[in-house]
Amino acid sequence: MAQVTSENIRKFVGQAAAAYGDAWKAQAEYYEGLLRRNTKAWTELADARIESFKEMRESRTFNQAFEANLAFEEKVREELVALQEDNTRSWESLVENLKAIYTPASAAPTAKPPVKKTAKAKPPARKTAKAKAPARKTAKAKAPARKTAKAKPPARKTAKAKTAPEAKKAA
Repeated sequence: MAQVTSENIRKFVGQAAAAYGDAWKAQAEYYEGLLRRNTKAWTELADARIESFKEMRESRTFNQAFEANLAFEEKVREELVALQEDNTRSWESLVENLKAIYTPASAAPTAKPPVKKTAKAKPPARKTAKAKAPARKTAKAKAPARKTAKAKPPARKTAKAKTAPEAKKAA
């Protein structure tokens, strides 16, 4: 444990300020590059769209116009994939820079001696929430019929239970 002295505090604050400054620079560079790449890509796509409209207007048949539009769509696909790849690489670079800035020198990964493997009994696996939850029923699985209390239908009158007026009508 380091001693808390004015010199150590001053050193810590100086290191933190330098790290924050470096992180700010790295993030600012990332966002400036992101803005530059996106603006360039969208400008090129807008210009390509205008050109495709001109080609469609000048085409003599529907097929020519359709092909001009397909060419534009293919260009859009290619440009957006390239833009995404560039932005992903830039993001990964930013993350690595920030890790390097904020990882203290003493916490940097060092070579660890190989760990000897011993034959120990594995502890029982923990049950996750997914394992504990009952299986969901899908549309294909039939749900069991529910038993509900059915109301009894009214009793039917038999020939023996006919009343006198009904007997006269039946005769």
